[in-house]
Amino acid sequence: MFKGNQKTTNSTAKNITYVAEEIEASGDFKGKGAVQIEGTVNGDISVTSVVIGINGVVNGAITATNVIVNGKLNGSIFCDTLEIMSNGSVTNEIKVQRVLISGKVDGIIESKNEINIDKTGVVNATTMTSRNILVDGSFKGKIVASELLEVGNSGSVEGDITVKNIKTHEGGRLLGSMQLYTAPKPKPTPEPKPEAKL
Repeated sequence: MFKGNQKTTNSTAKNITYVAEEIEASGDFKGKGAVQIEGTVNGDISVTSVVIGINGVVNGAITATNVIVNGKLNGSIFCDTLEIMSNGSVTNEIKVQRVLISGKVDGIIESKNEINIDKTGVVNATTMTSRNILVDGSFKGKIVASELLEVGNSGSVEGDITVKNIKTHEGGRLLGSMQLYTAPKPKPTPEPKPEAKL
C-alpha cells in the first residue's frame, strides 16, 4: 500500500522546494509541486506533496495530496495518503483518505478508507475513526471502525471500542469496553413550506 521512498523522479525534481537541515524558515508555503523539509518550518504548508525528513520539523498545518513524515509535525494534517515512518511523529489532528503509521501519533485521526498501524506504530488518540482499521502496533484511546477492526498478532488496542466487525489474530490484545457500530441515521429533509396565499 505504501512505500517509504523519498526519491523523486526527474519529471518532478524541478518542482521541489528544499529546506536544508541548517535552515529555519518562518511563513506559509503555498502552490503546486513538492516541499522536502530537512530543517525547520514555522508556518502552514499547502502544496501537492510534502516530505518531512528525519531531522525536519514543521510547526503548522499541512494540506497536500501525499505526505511522508519521518521527522516531527506539530500541527494538523489534511491529505489523501499519509505515511508516518518509524522516526516520524505527529501531534494534533489528522484527516486523510488512508494512512500508514509506523511512528507516533497523539491527537485525533479521521480516515475515510483505511488506517494501518504498523508493528512499530504507537498511537494515543482522543478518537480514531475509519472504515477499516488494522492494528499491529499499539493503540490507546477511542476507536471507531464502521466496517472492520483487525488486531494483528503483535497488536494492542486499549480503550473504548466501537466496531461493526472485529477480527483478532492469536497474540492480539483487546482491553476496554466494546459496542456495536450503527451507522448514523440520515437527517430528514424538511418539507417545503406552503406558499402564503394573499
